[in-house]
Formats: sequence, C-alpha cells, structure tokens
Amino acid sequence: MAPPLSRQALKYSETTAESASARSPKNTTLYAVTRSTEKFRIFGRDNPTVGLFTTSDRGKSWQHWGWHYTKCFSATIEPNSGGNVIYLACGNGIQKSKDSGKSWVITTGWEMTECLKVTIDPVNTQSVYAATAYGIYKSEDGGGSWTEKNHGLKSTFTPCVIVDRSNPGVVYCATEAGVYKSNDGAESWGLLGLEGKGIRTILQSVHDEKTWFAGTEDEGIFVSTDAGKHWKTINEGLESMTIYALAQDPANAQVLYAGTFRGGVYKTVDCGRSWQSCNEGLTRLDIHALLVDPSDSDVVYCGTLGGGVFLSEDAGAQWEFIGLETSQVWDFTVQ
Repeated sequence: MAPPLSRQALKYSETTAESASARSPKNTTLYAVTRSTEKFRIFGRDNPTVGLFTTSDRGKSWQHWGWHYTKCFSATIEPNSGGNVIYLACGNGIQKSKDSGKSWVITTGWEMTECLKVTIDPVNTQSVYAATAYGIYKSEDGGGSWTEKNHGLKSTFTPCVIVDRSNPGVVYCATEAGVYKSNDGAESWGLLGLEGKGIRTILQSVHDEKTWFAGTEDEGIFVSTDAGKHWKTINEGLESMTIYALAQDPANAQVLYAGTFRGGVYKTVDCGRSWQSCNEGLTRLDIHALLVDPSDSDVVYCGTLGGGVFLSEDAGAQWEFIGLETSQVWDFTVQ
C-alpha cells in the first residue's frame, strides 16, 4: 500500500542505471502504465511491481520507475521538457517527476483520488488538468496546488481531458453524460454533444484539429468533423461496442485503431467507414491502451487488461507478447 497522503510533497525514488527518457538509437521510448497485476514476469522472474514501466527496445527489456506498487492510470510528459517532467495519474493522486523518473513527489492532497488522466497546456506548461472519477481539477503552478473545476458538468466521472492543440484555452472532457467543452480554461463547462452517452475516451485527430473521435460504453465510436458541433456513428464492422482506446496513424489520417472490451483490436483504413478485426496473436481481448509509434507507423503497441503488452510490427496484422505478464495496462505514451 502507498503511504498516507498529505498536502506536503512526499518524496520517493528508486535507484536506476539511466533516466526514463533514455532510448536506443533506433526506437522511441515507450511508457506503459499498469494499474494492477496477477503476477509480472520479467526476465523469467516473478515481480509483483506495478506502476510505470519503460522500454526502449520494443519490449526486450523493461525498466520500472517510482514506488514498487502504484495503482497507475496514465502518464503524461511535459512538452519540450525532453522527457524530464512526467506526470502520473494514480489512485492516490497526481505524482510528478522533474528528473526523468528517478525521483517523484505527490502533488495532491487527500481530496484528489482516482486520477485517470493528465493533460498539459502546450503553451503554458504550468497549467495542468487532471481528469478524475470525481471531476476535473486544474493546477496553474505545475502541480503545486489544485482547484476543482466542475461548474456545468452534469456528470463528474471524467475518464479523459484534452487541451485543444489549436487553441489552448479550449478544453474537452469525456463524461458519463456526453462530451463537454470549456472555452475558458475549465472555469465553466457546456455540453458539446452525445448527450447521455457514457464516453470512455476522446481523441483529437493528429491531422485535423476539427476532427474528433469518441469511444463509448455500448454504443461504439462517433466522429465529428466540425469540432464537436455534429456527431455521427462509424460502427460498420464493429462487433464489440464498448471502446476503451483509440489511436490514429500519425502518417495516414485514414488509419485508426480501436481497443474494445472483449472484442480485441479493430482497424479502419478509411477513417471509420468500415472496421476489421485484427487479433492474430492476441491472448487477451480486453484492450485498454493503443499507440502507433510516431517514428514508424507499422509499429503498434497494444495494452491488455490482464495480459500485458503486445507489439505489432506490421500495422496490426500480427501481434506478439513483449512483456509485463498478467498486468492491466491502462495507458501508453512515448518520448
């Protein structure tokens, strides 16, 4: 169990050979966030450690960062920090490292728990937003203090928050009651669309800032091409309608991947007009994390609930298990 929380930052560290942002010459560094596990196995040894792991060689070796047991939901790297500044959204609050993962502090108090996502204003990196099971919180001093920002939200279970990259004053969040939008840095929220639908994840297209995708509980995937004013379903070919993860190919706007509950991974090559199952090699079909390597679109990572991390090097045609056996993998990011 993690130590009790307090408003004062609690420091912890783990001796490491190199920083979490280190990478091999050929590959980006993958950050994998794990919530829990039945039993890890790394290099043939049992290892009950959970939390943040990294690999710079596509899963041939893994490095753990932080406390040995941290129920973790997502990781976010501060833009332009070179991987030095990392935030973790955890069950016991928001944790932050300013030295590439070698040491950490808890930046939140008892009132912030079950933190699910962190997003950072790309212009003013001192402005940080946290999505939690109890609503949105904002820090304007790099995590030093946090303020609840739920005015206007009909539901405060918020699994995802995103800052619009074309206008940092605009923030979007996913809720149990639809997609909400704030035009004033989370001071107030208004319903944007998909009223009454349980939204599990939202994604702003990496190719067009006005195109948004939403993954829902039981109702599949929706897309908006006008910044959320209108939405339509794009479910042709999907057999599982609960969507936990969405990822877009950074080199091809037509290619997206969807991670589903009990249905595995689906892929579209026509921006959602049709989907095809691509589960060859997967041993678990509950998918909570997907990431396309920004340096190589053929490389896709898949995080399962209870089955660890899988890798495809042929754009989802085949999957290979690469580590963190029996872990619940909730999120990926790369540096």
